[in-house]
Amino acid sequence: MTVPGSGTLSPQERVLTARVHTMVGLAPDTVMVKPLTPGSVDRYLRGEVSAGVVGARPPFDFRLVGGTVARHQDCVNLRSPGDFVKAFRLDYAGSPFRPDLAVLHTMEFPALFPDHYVVPFGAPSVPTADKRAVREAAYAMVDAVKMAGVDPNTYRQEIAPWPYSGTGLTAGGDLAMPEWWKRPGIVPVGARIVANGAIVAVFRGASMGWEGQR
Repeated sequence: MTVPGSGTLSPQERVLTARVHTMVGLAPDTVMVKPLTPGSVDRYLRGEVSAGVVGARPPFDFRLVGGTVARHQDCVNLRSPGDFVKAFRLDYAGSPFRPDLAVLHTMEFPALFPDHYVVPFGAPSVPTADKRAVREAAYAMVDAVKMAGVDPNTYRQEIAPWPYSGTGLTAGGDLAMPEWWKRPGIVPVGARIVANGAIVAVFRGASMGWEGQR
């Protein structure tokens, strides 16, 4: 089986795709967006801190945010939960997200420290793809990133399960957008939880937690 994502691109297409990240850098005031798993808003509001259950439930801390994120300006055309699921490719194995969700909450917050973010470049792994082919696709993508002139301090090589694309963009088809991985850290004061364009909660700091909005 052909490696999907970066594995389907020609050398020229890899360079052109990587070049996107020479034009879409982050600044401290860049607003970032992270989709929140269904049911997690109540956990934020009650200030939950949990070690989780291995293999069943991941750790949770209402004060922290991290993982895959995108810029708010790249999300303005996402209107429905289905749009977010497609654009962020939240249909990964075992995902709690569904395109037919009645509502999907996101967290919006300023980037603050651009050096806490990296772009994952490489290739996706799939059970039916040859591991050597996956590695070669990842190396080829990173070589293209270097040729495109992307700042070497802003990315890392990564192989991860599909629907991770390895191209620096989500595998969202016509809704694809630049993606970053954020190092887990304290949620900035003033961050918001939003749904359907309405503010649901505002973060008042680690001591005060999330304040629900009516």
